[in-house]
Amino acid sequence: MNIRARPYRDGADLVAMRQLLIQGKRANIPASYMHPGCLDWATHCPPDEQKNRRNILVWERIDGNRPALEAWAIFAHREGSFDLFVHPTLHGTAQHERVMDEYLVWAEVRAREAGLDTIWPFWAMDYDQVLDRLMKARGFVADPASPVPPLFERSLDVLPDVLLPTGFSVHNVESIDAGRQRADVAYNAFQYRANWDSYWADYAQFMRSAVYDGKRDLLVRYADGRGASASTLWFDPINAVGLFEPVCTHPDFQGRGLAKVVMTEGMRRMQSAGMRRAIVGFDPSNVAALALYSSLGFSASCYFSLAQKKI
Repeated sequence: MNIRARPYRDGADLVAMRQLLIQGKRANIPASYMHPGCLDWATHCPPDEQKNRRNILVWERIDGNRPALEAWAIFAHREGSFDLFVHPTLHGTAQHERVMDEYLVWAEVRAREAGLDTIWPFWAMDYDQVLDRLMKARGFVADPASPVPPLFERSLDVLPDVLLPTGFSVHNVESIDAGRQRADVAYNAFQYRANWDSYWADYAQFMRSAVYDGKRDLLVRYADGRGASASTLWFDPINAVGLFEPVCTHPDFQGRGLAKVVMTEGMRRMQSAGMRRAIVGFDPSNVAALALYSSLGFSASCYFSLAQKKI
């Protein structure tokens, strides 16, 4: 097989990248694959093809009738992480080794351009022994994080019954005004460093992007019109997995059970769309998040295997 690396070009690459993730997960092998919703979020919030061309590298097979995507890597600039995903037929092969070496050369250059001195993958799961072996052979060492971040999961067969507190209502985000309220919730909940005008401009662009669906962007609103809690839903219809990313509640409304409300409504919509399972990732040192997801029936299905390489 003849494989060649090149920079990301356009939306056609994005379609193939998403398909690789779905096929990888469907193969049901012990390999690391992010949910396709995370790819959409990383490349479209806001949409910026110029950044994508700098932050994504793809490998394609060039010895067939048409080039076919065999692997891709991404620099998630918000997190500062570098991830590599290979087609399931490539996982654990000699070609995987070669792609890994080329990925590291690219990642080191991109990391230095971004002022970073460390390369670390986010979507490296503890069950992926092949990736663990490849990283250790190339100088990656375990990051002694405690506790280790889990990926939480639950079935959507039977959903929890959560009451909506008086004075609150759940809405789709299908207007600019609702989008501004939705953005305000996240901006305050996560205490973003960017100024508000810049953050809102990015979110408004995201709302106009090809991957956005206001019916999957949920907002809990108070009677006075303020946004209180929110979550965005992402679907993998082939593997029937729904993702919550992100989940947030405005500081003025925390402690009222509103995140339970928005997630329960989200699970109902996932179920209606044919999803069988729901997943969510989070920082386990966030005690409130741990309590929230546990109370809704989520539990750890696997753990992220944190490793890093100094450059």
